[in-house]
Amino acid sequence: METDREALRDLYQRYASRVYQRCRYLLRNDEDARDAMHDVFIKVLANLEGFRGQASPLTWITRISTNHCLNLLRSRRAAWREELREMARVAEQARESEHATIERLDLLHAILARCDAGLQELAVYYFVDEMTQDEIAGMVGLSVPTLRKRLRQFMRLARRELTRAMPGVQLKEAAI
Repeated sequence: METDREALRDLYQRYASRVYQRCRYLLRNDEDARDAMHDVFIKVLANLEGFRGQASPLTWITRISTNHCLNLLRSRRAAWREELREMARVAEQARESEHATIERLDLLHAILARCDAGLQELAVYYFVDEMTQDEIAGMVGLSVPTLRKRLRQFMRLARRELTRAMPGVQLKEAAI
């Protein structure tokens, strides 16, 4: 074990700057190159027994550093592709949501189109603008009981249209 450490120390002293240069060239980032250089020498230590001496130590270490850096670059591209896939998935969900919103708006417009202008106005004030019945009644000059009657009329019409547009859907009765 001590001879492995001595051999590693010797290899590090002789070739660390060359490994760093190689990593810096491939990764194009100083910090990433330093990290990669240390990883390369960890791999050198782990594979020191397997070094057969068929090539120079520099050639062997350069090959390890090149493969290590290329693997890092591949993994970064894979992460980038995964981010791109996730962005595409989110965009598709947004399009689907937008499509559903457009369908709901189309249905709302269809329901409102079946109402007279006065009933449309009341429904928008109450259901869209979320005004109170007292506010609406005061604004349009109706009594609150008359306003409630008109809103119930709108709800019956809306329920009929929703049942027609979405058969099988159970709608709860809403108190107005």
